[in-house]
Amino acid sequence: MDKGTKKYKLLLVDDEEEFLVSSSKALSRRGFEVDVAPNGVTALEKIDEIVFDAIVLDVKMPDIDGVEVFRQIHEKYPDMPVILLTGHASVGDAFQTSKEGITDYLAKPIDMDELAKRIHHAVAAGKKAAAAESGFPLIDTGEPIRLMIVDDEIDFLDSLKKVLQRRNMEVITASGGEQALGMLRSELVDIMILDVKMPGMDGMEVLRHVKKDFPSVEIILLSGHPSVEAALEGVRLGASEYLKKPPDIDDLTETIRKLYQDKKRVYFEQQQKLIDEIRRRFPE
Repeated sequence: MDKGTKKYKLLLVDDEEEFLVSSSKALSRRGFEVDVAPNGVTALEKIDEIVFDAIVLDVKMPDIDGVEVFRQIHEKYPDMPVILLTGHASVGDAFQTSKEGITDYLAKPIDMDELAKRIHHAVAAGKKAAAAESGFPLIDTGEPIRLMIVDDEIDFLDSLKKVLQRRNMEVITASGGEQALGMLRSELVDIMILDVKMPGMDGMEVLRHVKKDFPSVEIILLSGHPSVEAALEGVRLGASEYLKKPPDIDDLTETIRKLYQDKKRVYFEQQQKLIDEIRRRFPE
């Protein structure tokens, strides 16, 4: 894996201990961060606790088979790429044409180079599909969207962070306005999700400071008691969006992606204009 490339975190699920050990070592050598589960129950527990980029899942297991594990994963996390491993290619073909949502399949014994290639493809395809569903074409910068969530409710912070990480976003959190402003001095952030009502420095005051000192950061305001007056004040101060708290996750994700794509599109257009101007000034 090239230096600077994101290291994908995988969950490898199989009841054969020897296969788990050898495959996790092989995938680790190919640049992946690998966690393992020896059965479906353990896999489902880990998926609820840890954010994975993809799941590699054996079909035939003794407690809960791979098909049922997949269905439970897909129900909770429909965007999660899942690659099935099966001893019979025909089973994989059936899944591939079933429109169940399985990303890919491979027949055992596994060629590790091929599996690594399929994993990279599955994660990339998942990102493109999510962008297409949101209606905004993907500008691929090779980096995840970098978010900061600012809220004094710790449980809300943690749960929203996990949900957005599962949607391939890089998330940091701050429990108050002063902490958020301090973090912005050392952290690169594309978009801030900011609670309006907080003790001490409230969201509107944080918004003023961010737009003054870090104008490139897009801000989505969240309010448990939204009002027209507050929305208008937020827009006047430079907020990009104003949503009710707790937000609908699909709406929030779509808003984040749209803001990010618009931001990058403007950057690339400005960059192209500069290139064109330099070429005009200094023709070959």
